[in-house]
Amino acid sequence: QLRSTAFKLVGIMIVGAAVVLTAYAIKSKQKAEANKGRPPITAKISRNFAAKNQAGKLVATYDLEGKVWFAVPVCVGQLEENRYALAMMREIADHYSDNDDLRFVAISVEGADLEVGPAQLKSAMEQLGIEDERWWFLTTGETGKQRGYLKDQLRLGIVSERAAGDPAGKWKFPSQIALIDRGMHIRQRYDFREAEEFQHAAQKKLREEPQLRNSERFQAALNAVEELKKTLYANTDFVLSETKTGSQE
Repeated sequence: QLRSTAFKLVGIMIVGAAVVLTAYAIKSKQKAEANKGRPPITAKISRNFAAKNQAGKLVATYDLEGKVWFAVPVCVGQLEENRYALAMMREIADHYSDNDDLRFVAISVEGADLEVGPAQLKSAMEQLGIEDERWWFLTTGETGKQRGYLKDQLRLGIVSERAAGDPAGKWKFPSQIALIDRGMHIRQRYDFREAEEFQHAAQKKLREEPQLRNSERFQAALNAVEELKKTLYANTDFVLSETKTGSQE
């Protein structure tokens, strides 16, 4: 009888463990599905950046805490240089046109010491057709301060000077867009210029080797821009729905 009782207890334990493991597996699957599109936590912005916007108003990046925002470098005299990133920023703004939790920040690679002030920023926005109040184009009196913030805080790379007379323009600067969450964490960076170039290279290769069309991986290369957009929107939707950094629970 004791042996029978012991077997029953073992059986109950096994069944109980199976139920727990099944429940855990279901919960894990649900969590994995819920976390689909979750971008990594790359770094935390640790320094404020005070600047004047296109209206000449003094604002600061710390004012954006509690908002989800995108950041990009801009050169008012070389808008073509960063056309892919700026076009994507406008597309994102249109996609989330009714969402007041989003902000869009373009930091000039030139400051007022290089004759780029609020008036020049406003003119650039007009050229780009941007009227959305969620946008800031920013400048300060110190070009070095702006470039330092782009490099060290937003992790968007460096600005360098091209050789005199280069038809591409005086400044070479990064084309990436940064996604920043409500807690001022950089969650991801996206380079649509690189994706566009990669896609064009894939199209050229396909003309040379048509058989590549049957390759699934090559298909992804042929649609590099669209694939990057899908990632960006999935990441943005996740961050907008977060209840705390990195989680929607």
